[in-house]
Parts: sequence; structure tokens; C-alpha cells
Amino acid sequence: MNRIILTIFISILLFQCRIFKPSSLDPSEDIGSLQALLRFLALADAFNTQSQSVLFMKFTDSNGTPYANGVVEYFVYNEADENGVATSPYGESGNVQTYTATLDTSGRAFLFFSERGIANISLKNVSNTFIGTASFRIYNGITKQLFSIYKQTGNAQYILEDLANYRNRLSTSNTFTSLGSANGRQFIYLEVQSNFNGANNFTTTGYIASSADGEYYDQITKIDGVSLSRNTTTETVLKVSLPMFNGSEYVFFLSEENRNYPALTFLSNKNLYVKFSAFLPPVSATAIEKTLPNLHRFFDSDDKTWYYPALSLGSGKYLGTPMLSGVPRPLIIQLDSDTTSDLVSGFSCLATTPDANLVAYQLISYLGVNYLQCPINAFGNTFVSNSIKIPELTTNPVTFDAVSPTTFDSPVFPVQDQLVAVLFSSPNYFGTTFPKGPYINSSPTIVKNSPQITGFTSSIGGGSSRLRTVKSSNSIHYFLLSNAPNFASPTIEIYRSNDNLTSVSLVQSLPSLYSTGITNPEQIQSANGKLNYSYAISAGIGIGSLPVYLNYTTRDDGTWESLPKLIKIK
Repeated sequence: MNRIILTIFISILLFQCRIFKPSSLDPSEDIGSLQALLRFLALADAFNTQSQSVLFMKFTDSNGTPYANGVVEYFVYNEADENGVATSPYGESGNVQTYTATLDTSGRAFLFFSERGIANISLKNVSNTFIGTASFRIYNGITKQLFSIYKQTGNAQYILEDLANYRNRLSTSNTFTSLGSANGRQFIYLEVQSNFNGANNFTTTGYIASSADGEYYDQITKIDGVSLSRNTTTETVLKVSLPMFNGSEYVFFLSEENRNYPALTFLSNKNLYVKFSAFLPPVSATAIEKTLPNLHRFFDSDDKTWYYPALSLGSGKYLGTPMLSGVPRPLIIQLDSDTTSDLVSGFSCLATTPDANLVAYQLISYLGVNYLQCPINAFGNTFVSNSIKIPELTTNPVTFDAVSPTTFDSPVFPVQDQLVAVLFSSPNYFGTTFPKGPYINSSPTIVKNSPQITGFTSSIGGGSSRLRTVKSSNSIHYFLLSNAPNFASPTIEIYRSNDNLTSVSLVQSLPSLYSTGITNPEQIQSANGKLNYSYAISAGIGIGSLPVYLNYTTRDDGTWESLPKLIKIK
């Protein structure tokens, strides 16, 4: 071995082996040539066109008075313009035409840049009088902190409220779906056009992205193994379940659904699942077909996938809720086996009144053991659930007693190692906890604790369970109530508890500025003790509109911040 090493050393000395050959990129050659090459590649990447930047800007005069209802025109100057490439609406020719945006009463607008280069903005007031111009650089990786205007004219301030830079057309998706949270991360699903030949002739690619705070999505996985497209008569879409975390992987149930277009009536589907590492999420993961009992279909004709329970139960078992003849049919599913356990026929669980029944499927952990809770009676003075021990699948009926005349307005939810429900005693709603100790006793009756969770003053109507979900982080809990279980034009109330479930206070209504109505309870999540609300809107560009992904967050005191932030996707 020593002789080999000596021989190599002598050869290097004799032949003066050079690691880097001379290059004209840098006259200093050697390592300098490599550095120059890396700089060149970085520059090429920064100014390539496969990305989009969205800017949220405010335009005022020098005194800070907004140019309300004014207009901005903007475009990017780059090599396409230098070479005389004709412009086109969305850059089909390789050069994007000038866009326009009408400012709102606060002087704000969203601007879209899908080219890299020098951005030029022209500002006019509401009377169409020219005010001034501004120029700045747009490149991949640009952030709010790196943004700067290098030239401006006129009596104007060009204020950047926020900026998001996207790669691979991730900001052009009109399919922005909040999926829910697992393992301290919240998930969204995006479909991005990958081969566009017309408004009704394109293919799409699906992505699942996750975030630790609802603003920065730094883990993105492409879903392979599915073919998503639309033509003039049919379309194929992907529907994605709530996220599940099994201790090392994220798991999702999927439906690749083929349906008539534009009627959107069901034609056929494939039942699938996808799983991938939670600690090193891959760039892509392949969907795998899942055999279910005959005629069972995930999300058959229903886009509200969040409505159907999906839970990782432990020991390789999962709760999934396919449809059977249009009725939800909860099953215990194993990914590595075609064996399923029907919770309705095998365990007497209820699903016939989905609005009330499905939200009652909860996972309760006690003394290191998981129990799947499912309802076996309607709400009344008592709430009775079957407690199914995992993995044995042995059952134990548990009766929760609200004590007459008080009645249950919700099932029992596990909240930070406690059991919580919303009760009703005319004319008041209130929250309460139940002792957890008796839960594993044989056929126990568990009577509510005497202290109430004070502060619930709900006046919203609706039936079934008004409490739809509880979101928690940093020992702060948010109770989301809705008068519409399917979130079709709902009236909602959110209550916040930061004192170990002693009391709650009503959170302000969801912000309406640069916002849209909530359609999915999973749009509401909690991170770092704060609440956040994610959604998509459209903003005009003069020839149409493009989507904008936004996130509102509460302050430390539980009130909403005054402006939303743009969602950033890595």
C-alpha cells in the first residue's frame, strides 16, 4: 500500500498534473476558472424563465396618500426583447406582453412576473394621469429582503408589502387545496399544468407540499403514477385525503377520478395511496393502487376529501373512509394487505348521518395504547362510542354522560391529553372535560367534570355537531364551530384557550381584506401557538387573472394581523 501511494505522489510531481485545465472564462485559470463557471451557472439559473414571482405592492404619493383605484402597467425587459421576440399573453412565444393591474382603495395590487430580467412599472392615477416609473431586477431566489428598486421617477412611493418567488410554475395552479396537518406540519395539494394546448386541452402534475408555519412550504413531493388531464368531454383529477403520519412516513389515500367535463359527473376511479419519508421527503413518490372491497371508492363524486376521516392507527393499520353506493363506509385498512375491517358491519359504528357521525371518529391514546373511537348512538344526554383497541381490534363501549338535562352538541375530542366536548343546556353552550382515567375500564360510564370551560357564547344555528375540529400548538387550543358541516357558505366561530382548557375567548371573524370565504376547515391550522388561515384568490392582469396564495396569521394576543402574507413554495 505504501509503495502505491509513493508511486502516485512521484507521478504527480513528475507530470505536474493539473486538476483544472486552462479556460478562457478566467485568465487566472485553475480554480478561478471553476469559480467563474459556477458564477455563470448561478447567473443562468437566476435568470431562467421557469419560475414566477408574485409581488404584493402599495403605491402612494410622497406623503403616503394611496393612489386609490389607479393603474399600473408592467413588463420585464430581457434578451427576448433585445432579440425582437414577439410578445404573447402568457409567454407562449417566449416573451410576455405588458400586464396591467388596477389598484384598490388602499393603493395595493398583486403583480406577476414569469420572466427574469429588468422589471419596469408605470404608474397612473385614477384619472389616468401619468405619475411615475420604477425599475428593479427579477430573478430566481429573489426575496422581500433582497428586493430593491434601483431607479424611480415621479411623485410616488413604491412599497413592497410581500414577495414570493416560485419555481416550476407552482404558482399557476388553480387547484390549491388545504389538506390538513400531521406531525406538526400542514399540507397543501397543487395541480400544475404540464402540457398546455388550450383551455380544455392540457395535462397536469400533482404536488403535495408541507410547511411548519403555513407561510413557507419547504418540502414538495411530486405524485407519480397517475395521469391527470382535461379535454372537451372528460377530465381526470386527483383527490387527496387528510394527511396521516405513521411515525416515519406520511401516508395519503388518493382517488384518480375520471369524470365528464364540464358536468363533472362520475365515470370511474382508481383507489390509490402514496407514502413517503417524513424525515427526508423525496422529490417524487409513486401512487400505488389499493384494492378495496367491491364497489368501495375513495371520494366518489365528492371533492370535499377533508370531510372523510383518515387516521394512522398504529401497527400498520389506517382508518379510511371510501364511499359505498354514495354512503360513507369507514374501514380499517392495511397497506400491505387486501384485508379490511368494516367498522359499520363489524363494529356497529354509525355513518348513516355523516354530518354528525364522521367527526366522531377520533384516535385516543392512553398509557401508550391507541384506541379508535367511533359513535354507536346519536347525541343526547349521553354519547356512546365503541373504543376499538389497536392492534387487537377488541371493543369496549364507553358512555360519556353530560348529566340530564344537558345534552351533547359534539362528540368527544382528544385535546392535549384531555377529553373535551361542547355541551348544550338551554339557552347556553359550554365546553367541558371528561376524566380520562376510567376510559380503559370495562364498559365505563364517564361523567363530565364539574368545572366548565367558560366563554363559549355560540349563537350560530345548524344541527349535528357544530364543533368540527380542534387545532392546537404550544398548549394553545382553537375550537372551530360551523353551522354547516360541509362548509357550504358556513357561519363559523373560533374559540381560543390558552389556560389549560379553563376558559375560551372568541377569536375575531376571519379577515375579509384580500380574502375569500372559507370552504374547508383544514384551511385553518395552528403553528407556534398561533392560528393561520390559508386560501387562494385571483388577481387581474388586464387580459385575465392569475391565482394568488395567501396566509393570514394571528398575533400573540389572538387577533389577526392586518395584512396577509404570500405563501412561499420552495
